Amino acid sequence: MAFTSWSALKTQMLDDFASGDWSMLKSYSIGTRQVTYRSFVEFKQQLEFVEAMAARESGQSFGRVYAVSGGGR
Repeated sequence: MAFTSWSALKTQMLDDFASGDWSMLKSYSIGTRQVTYRSFVEFKQQLEFVEAMAARESGQSFGRVYAVSGGGR
């Protein structure tokens, strides 16, 4: 499957995970790059990255919010 979008790759990875195919595929193409993983931990890390990129692609990404002290009492 050729890379078309981060959202499509996210869907493909989730489908592969649900069917159990993730452990047999071992790699995904992202543009001209081939991303390879050797364990479930690496697959999960790649999926988290792809989910973040898909959120950014669709405009659903939010920056971090940091709580700061409101002043002295």
